[in-house]
Amino acid sequence: MTIRYHELKKHKRIFKGFTGTTVEEFEELETKSEGYWIEQEQKRLSRPERKRAEGGGRQKALPYREQLLMTLIWLKLYLILEALGYLFGIDKSSASRYVNSVLPALRKVGEGTLGWPEPPKRGQGRSLDKVYSENPDLYAYVDATEQRIQRSSNPEKQKKDYSGKKGAHTRETQLVVNEDGIVRDVSDSTPGSMHDRKHFTHSGVAKKIPKGTVVGGDLSYQGIQRDLPNHSVITPFKNSKNNPLTDEQKLLNQEFSRGRIIVENTICEFKHFSVLSQRFRHDIDIYDTVFKAVLAIVNPRIKMRVGAASAT
Repeated sequence: MTIRYHELKKHKRIFKGFTGTTVEEFEELETKSEGYWIEQEQKRLSRPERKRAEGGGRQKALPYREQLLMTLIWLKLYLILEALGYLFGIDKSSASRYVNSVLPALRKVGEGTLGWPEPPKRGQGRSLDKVYSENPDLYAYVDATEQRIQRSSNPEKQKKDYSGKKGAHTRETQLVVNEDGIVRDVSDSTPGSMHDRKHFTHSGVAKKIPKGTVVGGDLSYQGIQRDLPNHSVITPFKNSKNNPLTDEQKLLNQEFSRGRIIVENTICEFKHFSVLSQRFRHDIDIYDTVFKAVLAIVNPRIKMRVGAASAT
């Protein structure tokens, strides 16, 4: 028996266990992503170097809905492609082709959820400081997540990918979230050897964060004030043998940690998908696409949760 959407959706708990989404989330994601998928398929089929006439070649065995279902199962469970194909009654190469065609469409949806809302326009009698104070994001919490990857056979690449913090070969991605955990920015990933402070500068996010938004990061982000001369920046006080923390500094660090936990909770939402928590087995070239495909699920869910909480 093969998996099909119309049967799986009858079992809501199993559906979420397989895909990481509710049936309602799946259908919304299908609506948002199918147009992108159709557009990219049309470009692929009409490219000048294509030898076959449009409509020629191998015909698709599965419609977009089933391809999307397959891709979400791959993101959630990170099955090997032979097993994924078996579940849908197709071979490994077809499963790979379908997943690789759906991921860019999901990435487009994910990228569409990023960015800061425009602050209210400066009106008559309202100062610029007043306008910025009305920006809905009070804080921008920044943190990076690392994922283990396959060790390269190239010695130079091995050295570049090696993270001393994790003691493994990793890929690092930086997230910036607001005080509600909504993701405002996701960086391109970098090799694990890059320090968080350097990653912040490299990402260029400092130019995107609105004025009036307080930026917070852990100890690895000390010094980002130089990238943010027009922002208030909070990082913890650093303890050392020669300069132990005072009781007041300890209390301030604890208070900051309570606020900053929101970015760690958001990262955990991404890690619920095995493709971002297990060792990444695929080519690094698709890593950012995979990460932002998961973003297409996680960010709308957080926004909906925040909206529901504010409405009560």
